Amino acid sequence: MRVVTTLALCVNDYQATLKRKDTTGDEWPAVIKACHKRCAQRTFEVMEKNGSIFIKLGQHLSSMNYLLPEEWTTTFVPLQDHCPVSPFESIAKMFLNDTGSSLAQHFENFEQTPIGAASLAQVHLATMKDTGKKVAVKVQHPALKEWVPLDLTLTRWTFSTLKRFFPEYDLEWLSSEMESSLPQELDFALEGNNALRTREYFSKLDSLPLVVPNVMWGMKRILVMENVSGHRTDDLDFLDSNGIDRDEVSATLARVFNEMIFGDTPLHCDPHGGNIAIRKNTARRKPNFDIILYDHGLYRDIPKQLQRDYAKLWLAVIEADEKNMRKYAYDVAGITDEQFPLFASAITGRDYGTVTKSVISTRSDAEKQEISGAMGEGMLQELVQLLGKVPRIILLILKTNDLTRSLDENLHTREGPLRNFMILARYCSRTVFQEQMETIGQADSILWPYKLIRLTEAWASFMRVELKLSFAATVLGKNGAAGEQTGQEDLGYEQMPTSKRLLIAVSGIPGSGKTTFANLVAHRLNDIRNELAPGCSSTPIAAFIPMDGYHLSREQLSAMPDPATAHGRRGAAFTFDDRSFLNLVKTLREPLLPESKTVYAPSFDHAIKDPVADDIPINPTARVVIFEGNYLSLNQGLWKEAAELMDELWYVDVDFTTARGRLVARHVKAGIAKDEEEAGRRVDENDLVNGRDIFEGRLEVQEIVVSVEDESWRPETQEVKI
Repeated sequence: MRVVTTLALCVNDYQATLKRKDTTGDEWPAVIKACHKRCAQRTFEVMEKNGSIFIKLGQHLSSMNYLLPEEWTTTFVPLQDHCPVSPFESIAKMFLNDTGSSLAQHFENFEQTPIGAASLAQVHLATMKDTGKKVAVKVQHPALKEWVPLDLTLTRWTFSTLKRFFPEYDLEWLSSEMESSLPQELDFALEGNNALRTREYFSKLDSLPLVVPNVMWGMKRILVMENVSGHRTDDLDFLDSNGIDRDEVSATLARVFNEMIFGDTPLHCDPHGGNIAIRKNTARRKPNFDIILYDHGLYRDIPKQLQRDYAKLWLAVIEADEKNMRKYAYDVAGITDEQFPLFASAITGRDYGTVTKSVISTRSDAEKQEISGAMGEGMLQELVQLLGKVPRIILLILKTNDLTRSLDENLHTREGPLRNFMILARYCSRTVFQEQMETIGQADSILWPYKLIRLTEAWASFMRVELKLSFAATVLGKNGAAGEQTGQEDLGYEQMPTSKRLLIAVSGIPGSGKTTFANLVAHRLNDIRNELAPGCSSTPIAAFIPMDGYHLSREQLSAMPDPATAHGRRGAAFTFDDRSFLNLVKTLREPLLPESKTVYAPSFDHAIKDPVADDIPINPTARVVIFEGNYLSLNQGLWKEAAELMDELWYVDVDFTTARGRLVARHVKAGIAKDEEEAGRRVDENDLVNGRDIFEGRLEVQEIVVSVEDESWRPETQEVKI
């Protein structure tokens, strides 16, 4: 009756506390937090005393910090690691009963004190008698065989009784889930098969440093495995002292579990902190660690259609597309419009107002306090009722999502949630693309022209997402070994000293689209910065500097020895002030200091067809400077000298025929030529002549971006000014 009494006390405590809200004034946050803590501590003590499946229940609750108050989840964290230990004598007796032979017949040595204990089992180190190999032996608590049926009955009866007295707190879904999952978790032979299946799948993914201990043999209550040990992933002292990048750890975990959700392998559904470890790996430079995954008893295969709908739901969340969020929330979990705000907060761990704007901003203390306070104002009741209606597989996926989210916060990463959302977005994008390819492949072959159009549209949609993610990843330094494998070092400004700017030069032939691209990258970086730090729009993190401002003026061209050629070839390398451009780059290469002033670059006024001096400000807050121009990767004179000062050179590649068509249309639209014929002559005699010089004289670059026709990337569509 301890459980019933404690639950009744907690409910009454909340009700009494809520009645005091109007009388506590400014003290209310402290009052409700104290109530959370009292109730959590009462519940923790009961679960610890009851042991067995009650500890398993507490572990589940400890991972529900997507909405439960922090006082609850942190109070239950000890249940992940510190559980009752069964006496060695009972373990030896069980081993003899189950195998028909003693421990001594199997092991040269068997340590009587376990190295770890969990709610259902404990692990002992041992040495195999036949091979001398050091192994970890997982043995079930012997008493479970007798007590689990009774505990499940008690849990079911308790929640049923609680529902009769307090219908707003319907927790019967928890007992139903435990009755469904416990038989699997108690079958160690099944766990061994799950481990081997996962081990085989991830062994083919070289980019993911996941280690699943090998299984020697297993029975219903005994599992003998390879001994692989490590530290908790939130052991920050271990990570920092061994030079292990916290952001890499967080991103690796995100990729591992997204692979399980969206890949062709089952999902590990019990991923609390006690089931994950990390060890240093000196055999490779990056990443220099391994993630170790234990306890493979509770697995679920996610149906293909659910994977696809879930991917579409998350793409809608990331795009803050509320209409599609609601649609796919219904498809995935049967969520109604009335339930949607709470469900959206549950899957993202964010306040609903944030979800409808941007989920990639860092969760502030104020937002955490807002969610915690809402728990005391009826949201907890709504959450309990909602979870009772959501399909069990969705609850398990939510649990996995929450793991990566909470680990990211516990790791105190530099990049916050942005990188993990980018990883999730990439998995979602690929899942949706694969569905589109499958659908197109099933279409009648007689419609092959239509299939080709659909294939092109699907590929363009997929690449649009991939390119946008890659742009942000490359510049913000998200392309580590656990992000996307590029074979390059992280060059994001966040990995650079605060006294240094990240300088990127984007070049290409005329008509390649480099101006739109470079401007868009800077524009998007500032958008991301504003989402991560609302209110910082007045201090942009990225600056866009087009080379147009370094055109020689018409007066300077007229003063040249051959004015007619100078004016006719305007746009050629010799018609630019390369010396002044080099001086700007040198200035921006100087260390940023507290006393650093705003630097100015020239712009180009197309109305007067001349540059305007000191028209583009580059503030000291601008940590990323993106230059754009024809000759920024030219292996010649002062252009080469400026290129060598850049951190990265990017080249926008386009075929000359496509570029010619763009330039002809541009010249007619701008009034530079009266018709397409005149524009064509100008392009052939000047622009593409310059283009060949650029193409043939290009230095080696770090990134090549292929330019394709895509209406959605036009400047006006992207809402950027060129």
